[in-house]
Amino acid sequence: MRCREEQVPLRNFMGEFIVSLRGWHPALAQAELKALFPEGNVKMLRSPRLAQLSTSSTLVDFSISAGIEAIFEDGVNTEWINESVLLEEIKQHLNSHPHNGTMCAVHSWKHGQGIAGCSRTALAGKVGGLLSKTGAPIDLENPQRTFGLLFDGRSQTVTYGWLMNHGPKADSSTERRASQRPFFKPVSLEPRLARLAVNLACGPRSGGGCLDPMTGTGGFTIEAVLSQRYAIGMDLDHEMIQGAQRNLEWAGSNKNPFVVGDATEITATLDNDAVSKCSGIVLDPPYGRNSQGSMGQDKLLNSVLKSTTNLPCSGLVLILPTEPRKDCLDTALPSDLRPELKHQSWNEIEKMLTETGWTYRNAWYVSVHGSLGRVVVHATRIRD
Repeated sequence: MRCREEQVPLRNFMGEFIVSLRGWHPALAQAELKALFPEGNVKMLRSPRLAQLSTSSTLVDFSISAGIEAIFEDGVNTEWINESVLLEEIKQHLNSHPHNGTMCAVHSWKHGQGIAGCSRTALAGKVGGLLSKTGAPIDLENPQRTFGLLFDGRSQTVTYGWLMNHGPKADSSTERRASQRPFFKPVSLEPRLARLAVNLACGPRSGGGCLDPMTGTGGFTIEAVLSQRYAIGMDLDHEMIQGAQRNLEWAGSNKNPFVVGDATEITATLDNDAVSKCSGIVLDPPYGRNSQGSMGQDKLLNSVLKSTTNLPCSGLVLILPTEPRKDCLDTALPSDLRPELKHQSWNEIEKMLTETGWTYRNAWYVSVHGSLGRVVVHATRIRD
């Protein structure tokens, strides 16, 4: 067992947050943040890994994210000038955002190279001294609250404030790498990309579940279930369904969301009640050695998209193999810089989406290895 379905507190927060994003793909993390908080006001700051968020939400949507590293409650992002200026700012911040007698600790970290001439360790110690002077009890092992200091090398800024859940959370997806599953195929998506795709397609957890009509080894559905979303994973191949179920059990869940079914005839497999619970669709069509059957790549994808036409889902994420290109981590792909697709043209993909009721929104490039890349394509539609 590598993990369990995530249990998260449900207390509400309202106000301003500064969100620190993971560095593996900041642009995708930005898109995920906006999808998880559609009613919030997301404003990117001077670094692609920092965003300001105004929202009223539960911890759930923060905790299920693949791209969020840490959250500062009522945080401040300020240009680095020198140590004395920063300490004075933090002193004033602590006056208006006190520790309230809780056991405290200070945690500091950096993005990139950090800030030249600035010692994170020394500054963390001095902020701890400020807390002590205000009567805060310090407990580095088991604090009740943690004050965070984030030094961003790219923007030469410092972000500070009380951290939600004590600071940068570890990337739990490393505990369930696709290659470690009992049922594995070489083209299986890494869990963090699968989780992000689910969140991008489905939005807030309260908004609906995930439909994965070509589940293969189960990556999307596993991540949806571990996020406590309603999920359905379909595949025409009985072996895939059995293997995906084994993978989910290995990941720590005893749920059974997998069904044998044809992705080109979704409503022939699923009843209205099942599909009505899904707000998003995730697709990673098989290709190469993992592609079976007599239907060509174009016809298969077009048939699957047609099968989604009358479903109540409002979000779609489609992952397609591409020729390799340079990384593009800070922004979505401009149309003139999109890599060549392995099996279709971009015009064909956009035409398929339009004809099946979807509106193309954006695409992001993810490198796989020297001869292969992927694009994450996001599309939406308005449903009554």
